[in-house]
Amino acid sequence: MDPTLEQHVTALQTRAVEPLRVLEKKLLRAEKRKFADQQRQLQSLKTSLFPGDGLQERVENFMPWYALYGKEFIRKLYEESPALKQQFVVLAL
Repeated sequence: MDPTLEQHVTALQTRAVEPLRVLEKKLLRAEKRKFADQQRQLQSLKTSLFPGDGLQERVENFMPWYALYGKEFIRKLYEESPALKQQFVVLAL
């Protein structure tokens, strides 16, 4: 190989690799931003389902829902209750 072309080849290599590095940084920032948005949404959901890092039924009273839905609310709770199982249930009325 001609030694005079070595600098030219090195310059071409640098020009080809640098845009890839820039693209990689942009993709990484976009992924971090997406992950942060998902984390924020999950945290918001957790806060609404577990107010004060506790169980919702320990913080909120059932009376507003009972006043709104009547006996149907109690029946729905009974039907959907997992009884003694260790799991959570989200009811949509």
